Amino acid sequence: MVLIPALLSDGAMYREVIEQLGGMVEAQVMVLSEPTIQDNVAAVLAKAPPKFIVVGTSYGSSIALEVGLAAPERVTALWLMGCDPAAPEASVQELVAGLETMPGAVIEMLAKLAVPKEATRAAEIFMAMAGRVGSKAGAVQARALRSRAEVTSRLAALRMPALVVWGEADQIVPVSVGRALADGLPHAHFHVLRGCGHLPTLEAPAECSKLFKAFLENDVGYGR
Repeated sequence: MVLIPALLSDGAMYREVIEQLGGMVEAQVMVLSEPTIQDNVAAVLAKAPPKFIVVGTSYGSSIALEVGLAAPERVTALWLMGCDPAAPEASVQELVAGLETMPGAVIEMLAKLAVPKEATRAAEIFMAMAGRVGSKAGAVQARALRSRAEVTSRLAALRMPALVVWGEADQIVPVSVGRALADGLPHAHFHVLRGCGHLPTLEAPAECSKLFKAFLENDVGYGR
């Protein structure tokens, strides 16, 4: 299982989920900050095992979709959270500029947008991750996100099992986008987590682990 964190995030995004999965899967977290989405895809395919599940959150999920399209014979399943398969909006350029000129303010703004205000622990973890990744790498990630092409028209080509998990309170990518994404994938399950924002594995690791275990057993064939 290859896990790709969100913008400005690292392995802490998935730590509790990995712990709760125990020995079900071998987890490899890849923090990616190559110049373009396709460069990031190439980095994943160079480091990943011959067959793997790819998990992504937000920016990481955009990369995960492209990995699945680039190597469908290697990707056995997808777990997607918080990404928009449509073409990038103009606001991504503003994010790049903000991370380059006012990183502290932008990272604080992202933390407030990413999780509900009562999720203080998740916000603190996000801020700590952003500090470790750094605004320079974050700006590169945002620039790569700007480089991506729309994927909506190609979703039908992703015929592997897919789990799509969304936060009901996601302020960055609304639930309607997640539902449309799941509808466009031939073999997807869609789950909405109540009270959850943009970072499900960080905010609701127990619920995410339960959903992913069931997906592994029922759709991917693990444990059979």
